[in-house]
Amino acid sequence: MLTVDQVRAAAGAERIRTSKSDKEILEAAASKIADRYDIFLSHSFRDRDLIVGTRKLIMRRKLSVYVDCIDDGDLDRKAVDGKTAARLRNQMRGCDTLFYAHSPSATLSRWCPWELGYFDALQHPDQQVFVLPDVDGDEDYPGQEYLSLYPVIDLATYKHEPRRVREEREFELKMLRSAFGVRK
Repeated sequence: MLTVDQVRAAAGAERIRTSKSDKEILEAAASKIADRYDIFLSHSFRDRDLIVGTRKLIMRRKLSVYVDCIDDGDLDRKAVDGKTAARLRNQMRGCDTLFYAHSPSATLSRWCPWELGYFDALQHPDQQVFVLPDVDGDEDYPGQEYLSLYPVIDLATYKHEPRRVREEREFELKMLRSAFGVRK
């Protein structure tokens, strides 16, 4: 489980490494937009100070991460409408996995549960939805009831293996078996 201290330390290290503020780091990251991401990071905007560190810790695992305030920085949080939802749906379809950054602020968010539900319906039954709790120290705080439906992720042991990757590997094995005349 990630602790707030770990996340803040990663963010602090990134600020030192780049000599930039959180805002400047997020803006610089926004200039490197990709078409496809490994992870959609669902989070509360109130946790922006934690998201820099969380994103950095995920990226250390060599995973690409979509964060709306970085990759779609022009989204206006004061004017959320159907266009916003359509844009987020499109981004979620371009991601393999959703990490739900659970925090006290995410509990208050209207969008975090919506993103979780949409992604779950989109990916089911592949189970590529995980809860990534950000907690203070060793404190174990309870999540909302629906969060118990999803596994809690431990970044230290997480192996990114979405359906697309598994299917590609199975196809390659099938082709190799066929080429060498090997039966199952």
